[in-house]
Amino acid sequence: MSKGRPQDLLKQIERDLIAEKPLDTLLRKLILLGGNAGSPELRQWAATELRGYEDDNSLPSYRRVNAPLQIDGAVPGGVIRHQSISSMDLPDFARAEIGELVPLRMGVNELHSMVRNHSIDHIVKLQPPGAALLVGYMNRDRQLNGRIDSLYWSVSTVAIEGVLDQVRTRLAELIAELRSTTSSDQALPTPMQAANAVNLVLNGRGHRVSIAQAAGNGVVTPVLGDDEPRFWTTARVIGAAVVGLATLTGTGIAIIQWLS
Repeated sequence: MSKGRPQDLLKQIERDLIAEKPLDTLLRKLILLGGNAGSPELRQWAATELRGYEDDNSLPSYRRVNAPLQIDGAVPGGVIRHQSISSMDLPDFARAEIGELVPLRMGVNELHSMVRNHSIDHIVKLQPPGAALLVGYMNRDRQLNGRIDSLYWSVSTVAIEGVLDQVRTRLAELIAELRSTTSSDQALPTPMQAANAVNLVLNGRGHRVSIAQAAGNGVVTPVLGDDEPRFWTTARVIGAAVVGLATLTGTGIAIIQWLS
């Protein structure tokens, strides 16, 4: 990171964007800019892009990509690899959770590593949450003709690079918005100007946050979804219910045989 006064951070980021400097360097400078400008909104967005998003509720729309759902396994007479399936091939309790829209919650450096490590095949296998549990359930239930070894999304590195480009573009939009609202003799944006820029660039593009502004300051409040049980929790309950039903059925048959 180049040396300079905190007041020069806005100019530094502008210069580094034009020079195509690494994205993680730009985001770290944005954290420093947010700190010097008294903007928790700038710091939070940049830090989250670096560390990764904790859940799908706070995930921006640009971090969701389309990818086919595929399986590896074995069928009578052979082995299958990269076999595409539909969400309708999944148990009904998992269809609402797993489709062909993949959430990419990783930090930008991890996304860069995925692209770099798959420069030959250009495909990254990402497992949905609860994939192992779901595979076990499907194998026991014999929903497909054969045995499933793994369930995953085949995500193109082109799509991942697209997400990284979206992050860089939004950073450029943030800086442009900050520049357009600061006067020529103003070294740093005010907290209100920074909050408005985040609201316009990020919230206006589908990032589900609401910004409540107090005098001279702003607070980012994530809009959280309902705490509904996810399918991998539901699957355990259903599995237990199936086992219990089978036990009761077996007991009933034994009683009938004994009575007869």
